[in-house]
Amino acid sequence: MEALQHLAAIAYGVIGPIVVLVGAGYLVGRCVPVAAEVLAKVLLYLLIPVYVFLNIMSSSLEGAEYGTIILFSALILVILYAAARGASALRRHDPPMRGAFANTAILYNSANFAIPVMALAFSFDPVQETYAVAVQVVVATCQGLAAYTIGAFLAAAGSGTVRHAMVKALRLPFIYALAAALLLKHFGIVAGDLEQATIFWKPATLISGAYIPMALMTLGAQMACVKVVRVPVDLALAVFVRLMIGPLAGLALVKVMGLEGLLAQILIIGASGPSAVASAVLAIEFKNRPDFASSAVFLSTLAAGVSVPLVIFLVQTWL
Repeated sequence: MEALQHLAAIAYGVIGPIVVLVGAGYLVGRCVPVAAEVLAKVLLYLLIPVYVFLNIMSSSLEGAEYGTIILFSALILVILYAAARGASALRRHDPPMRGAFANTAILYNSANFAIPVMALAFSFDPVQETYAVAVQVVVATCQGLAAYTIGAFLAAAGSGTVRHAMVKALRLPFIYALAAALLLKHFGIVAGDLEQATIFWKPATLISGAYIPMALMTLGAQMACVKVVRVPVDLALAVFVRLMIGPLAGLALVKVMGLEGLLAQILIIGASGPSAVASAVLAIEFKNRPDFASSAVFLSTLAAGVSVPLVIFLVQTWL
């Protein structure tokens, strides 16, 4: 009974606010067709870079941990790609479908879903919350780079160039925000030092505070633009690989890598997120089954409302 109460508390306290904010964004997206594009631009070019910079500067992450997180992110891509290719082989997908299917599996929503989840799931302890967000920021950076390199190659399915997509990856502002924060920390500059320069720190803090609600409302507005197609078996399989195989692969990896405690919990929870919007963006750009990719993003995001609280409950109980 106590376990069920804990699970219900997680669903209410973590997923409840997410549902409300995503729902609000969905309504805005339905009423204002251009809302998704405008909100996404504000998120990408202002809110995410500022949020990344402040959280890395405030975190207790050390050099060795960055290497561990990057290694985990790379290995889980390999595992999920193998699982997706195996599923595609069973379903005898054609090359365009293989690319779209693989991207829905390996690219998970690290920025505007997993980061807010971390902030809410560990909000009971400000130190743990800052650490969890910082870890997920590094994962999101790895996922962003993977989306516009590996993901672009898969989406092209041998019929187009990935150069344009790779150039896009180098234009992602949060990569440079992360690099700037790491450089400052390398030279011994910490958040307290920058806080003295209130003309910068205060506005940045205010902007950073807007990230979580804006990220979730942007996700909702993007979902309002999706037209779900009827490919029940393939969609169900894609959602299964993303939401079930993802956290199981994360669990296997943390065990093999000897990780435990808070870091292990964060990495597994992050890997349980829904398919990234980037998988649909790439499918549209390369004309590679955009209907399927968009549907997978939409349905996996809805299903994550049930699966993610369960993953959070299990890892916080057993790890």
